[in-house]
Amino acid sequence: MVLGMFAPMIAALIMRIFVSKEGLKGSLGLLRSWKYYLTALLVPAVFATAVVLIVQVLGLGEFRWSLVGWLVYLTLLLKALPNVLFTLGEEYGWRGYLLPRLLPLGEIRATVLVALMWGPWHVPLLLAGLNYPGVNPWLAILVFLFTVVALSFAYTWFYVASSGSVLVVALLQQSNNTFADHFWQPPLMSEGSQLAVSVVGSVMILALVLVVYGIFKRPVRVEAPGHFVSPELDGTWRDWVR
Repeated sequence: MVLGMFAPMIAALIMRIFVSKEGLKGSLGLLRSWKYYLTALLVPAVFATAVVLIVQVLGLGEFRWSLVGWLVYLTLLLKALPNVLFTLGEEYGWRGYLLPRLLPLGEIRATVLVALMWGPWHVPLLLAGLNYPGVNPWLAILVFLFTVVALSFAYTWFYVASSGSVLVVALLQQSNNTFADHFWQPPLMSEGSQLAVSVVGSVMILALVLVVYGIFKRPVRVEAPGHFVSPELDGTWRDWVR
């Protein structure tokens, strides 16, 4: 499973070096403001906490708050930092290579297309019982795909806002995985509520997507594959995402 997480990166490296021959320069998006990295690290902690609160209020699960303190949050944040290497193996391919080439179709379409490839890529692990052990595998796949589509919008937003930083998105995904795996699973979360927290979390993200893309009309103007102008940046900036 760990080795498999690097498959998208390997595919992207092969494309960059041997097919398009564009090279690797700037492909990580390393030099970005510390604010992007800090936000990517902290947002999942707030999000995971909000989800368990809503799940508990709705009566869909019971969260053991007595087992959580500031030290747990700090430990998980520190744990996410070194483990970002593994999610980088995924994100270098999905958001680092595939997404910018689909952005000429529009941010929403590009996000959904990436999700529809990224989600089924996890199917073998879902069939083996990952994420939703003991749940009907077809139901697990359906819920997971719904979750992946929702998460993809968050990852796309961070990618575009950070001017194409794969490392920022990789940190976001690793922090999300770390907090979700800890907060949304036993012993903190009651047995049988994993599907509920996934659905609630996904609905929360998609509601935010409707606000951001519907009410605020957040467009991304794409001038060429991999060359787009982010509305978060000054209108005179051009950022090449290679």
